[in-house]
Amino acid sequence: MASGTYEADERLRRCFRPDVPTPPRLEDVTDLLDPALDALRQFDRRLSEWPNRGVVGKLFARLDAVHSSGAEGSTTTFTDLMEYESSLRSAPDPEDAASVAACAEAFAEGVEGDLPGTVLRLHRRLFERNRDHMKSAGAGRWKERTNGTTDDDAPGGTFYYTRPASLKAALAEWRDFTLAEDPKLPELVRQCLSHWMFEHIHPVPDGNGRIGRLLIPIVARDKGLTRMPCAFVAEAVHEDQQLYIESLKAARRSSDWTGWTRLMLGFVERTASANLGRLDRLAAIRREWEEAVSGARKDSVVHRLVPFALTRPVFTIQDAVTEIGATFASVNTAAGRMVEAGILSIEQGRRRDRLFQADAVLDCFDRFRAPRREAEPEAADAFGP
Repeated sequence: MASGTYEADERLRRCFRPDVPTPPRLEDVTDLLDPALDALRQFDRRLSEWPNRGVVGKLFARLDAVHSSGAEGSTTTFTDLMEYESSLRSAPDPEDAASVAACAEAFAEGVEGDLPGTVLRLHRRLFERNRDHMKSAGAGRWKERTNGTTDDDAPGGTFYYTRPASLKAALAEWRDFTLAEDPKLPELVRQCLSHWMFEHIHPVPDGNGRIGRLLIPIVARDKGLTRMPCAFVAEAVHEDQQLYIESLKAARRSSDWTGWTRLMLGFVERTASANLGRLDRLAAIRREWEEAVSGARKDSVVHRLVPFALTRPVFTIQDAVTEIGATFASVNTAAGRMVEAGILSIEQGRRRDRLFQADAVLDCFDRFRAPRREAEPEAADAFGP
């Protein structure tokens, strides 16, 4: 059985148009499906139980965006992204960080019955502020030219995705399959197969990989598999990028989606399990911090700064003032006490616009983080009254 057809574009290039995948036999994937669902549901439930769950959820959305972008060549780390999202907008590569931030923001999107429209909204979010005029001008639009990727096994060394002339029909087939309801086909398996189909259509000029990975948690949430958009796979894709690419190609060549489905289910389970471990660590950090500031008055600003720093692990005093509504002087004093307690540190070399960092949280989320940079004594003195 074919996995798709090849159609010639206006330049006679062979462009692949995927068929709707044939689901594997459930007995061939159940050993991975059950653990993936269990880990995903635990992660979703525990995220939902956190106070201000949306804020905590955004930490994990940012982490997924960092890894999804990293799989496409981004160099922005989780810590870089947190620094960029402070009021200072600082990062080693601000343009790259802005792109990752846009990816993280895209989790706010919903399907609302219009899946192709969701794709365009995601694409617009990713590219509307891009400095490349051609990319920003095309934000939120379907591709108008054939796109392809290097593939030594393809004629001429390039594999071409669905031609623009077939895009409307191919997207309609993909939409109908993705949004269909069938109790015989587990939803998580359906979304794994949908992802394969989307990546072979490649419907927009840029960002198809990131958009395809965004769609898995967004669609899973909108179809009721999870309460929050948390069916992440990007961390595992980033770790095993070559395996992911080869599995995409293998399913196309063999028309056997068992191996692909097993890979993606394993990615879901691995990512959800890693995130459950982070939630455990985050809860422990919260308890440690609360104990460290337990001697402060109950109405002290420091008690309001603790949950803020837990979910905004890089911030300026002004960031905290804006969020918690206290005065600059009181937040400054509270931050100083948290530095003294070892909860916060100050980025090295900043005398003004000090950038506070919650190292324990950053270490929990950022495997690529550079060694901690201690503040110079002059930068850490005089926190205010």
